[in-house]
Amino acid sequence: MQVLKTYYNDAQMTDTNSLVNALLEKPAELSPIITHLAGREDRKFPLTMLTEGVGNTKSIDRWEYEYRVKSHTVHTRPCAAAAVGTGIGGSVFTLSFPDKWFVFPYTLISNEGTQARIMAEPVASGSGYDYTMQLVDPSATAAIVASEGAIGAIWGQLYANVGVDFSRGNASNWSTPGMVRNKIGTIRKSYHFAGNAKNYVAEFALPTKGGKTTKMWMDYEEYLHMLSFKEECEMLYWYGEKTYGNNGIVNMTDENGQPVITGPGLLQQIINKDTYSTLTEAKLTNLIGDLFYGMSDANNKSVTLFTGIGGAREFDNALKSYTGGFAAGWTVNAESKFITGSGRSLGMTGYFTSYDHIDGHTVNVVKHPMFDHGPVAQARTKHPVTGYSMESYRMVFVDTSSYDGQGNIQMINKKGREYLRWAVAGSVVPNGFGSSDLRASDIDGASVHMLKTAGIVLKRFDTSIDMECVRV
Repeated sequence: MQVLKTYYNDAQMTDTNSLVNALLEKPAELSPIITHLAGREDRKFPLTMLTEGVGNTKSIDRWEYEYRVKSHTVHTRPCAAAAVGTGIGGSVFTLSFPDKWFVFPYTLISNEGTQARIMAEPVASGSGYDYTMQLVDPSATAAIVASEGAIGAIWGQLYANVGVDFSRGNASNWSTPGMVRNKIGTIRKSYHFAGNAKNYVAEFALPTKGGKTTKMWMDYEEYLHMLSFKEECEMLYWYGEKTYGNNGIVNMTDENGQPVITGPGLLQQIINKDTYSTLTEAKLTNLIGDLFYGMSDANNKSVTLFTGIGGAREFDNALKSYTGGFAAGWTVNAESKFITGSGRSLGMTGYFTSYDHIDGHTVNVVKHPMFDHGPVAQARTKHPVTGYSMESYRMVFVDTSSYDGQGNIQMINKKGREYLRWAVAGSVVPNGFGSSDLRASDIDGASVHMLKTAGIVLKRFDTSIDMECVRV
């Protein structure tokens, strides 16, 4: 994409080659293209790039969307009451559990590795169920220890072993996926210009079939406002907070009495929260290992760390400290690329921007300007050592993998409102707008308006984490 500092020229730039008309005709197709082009040049809205920019979007004809979440099947239960008996010598004993999840005649295993078979159908007892058990170990001295029968002790279900003949069928326990429902909201941006405004233009090279490109243009001022609007959309996708409760009722109305709907941003959808003071490699290993243990069914496993300059430095420092960089000096051998140049003109390079976890996950660092220079960053307190915004040290580990062939993060648009633009003409007509796209006004100038109804959905909200720095 190329921005030309030149005046609008009728001979060179016709209305048919205006992005204004193209966006009006194909908003769902061209908006992602512009996002991709502008995102590559500006890099101020990576979340928009990750969804709309690569075509990972879906348009719906309602204000609400829903999706099912299948959590990992749990095969364990804690003891709800102390065990009655020890099972020594093959005697039966009783274990109490909070529900009837375990099925007769399955064999259970304790957190200590002891196996016991359910010998009869469970019996309701108070708020739980009593299970008659017998140890699998035939030894006369075999028995459960106190910790295995204590309240809160964990037992897991293995398999159903039955008699040689005349056994009866048992049952299977199962769980259905949960349902998540959210709403998408509408945001707008307008700008005005005087009748004697200069007609600078920006030129775009858009890809076409056969690897070729076509030249299209739009007002340079409009290009800047479009970038600004996409930044505001990006902030909605990150920091948006619901204006409705769990019952779906919107609690905010505008001056016209219309409901103001705002859906949850990415940060509100992430349920895992954590803090750190100084990041260490051990913290990374344990956090990533625990958090992404449930990504076993992911395709193209990918973890992206969105952060600011402060967080990127913490990430680099943590890995360099782990390798002895600060304690013993950053050792560089003759083969490495950490030192560039020769003689008296040397340069130091080499900074960690990715991390391969022992469990097979790779974390890639993406510096987001919003965490350094956005309104939230400007409003937050400063780091006591560097003076950077504490938001710059925020680390958001996002599961950007694919599940069942679909991206974990997706943009949801309202059909027909993926990206709307219109002009209100006064003494001047904005370049590229025809008569069918105009509104009447007596102002010596004109205005252009942009509108989008959309939201971001994080389908696996339990495999990402939002970690903030709390250093004082």
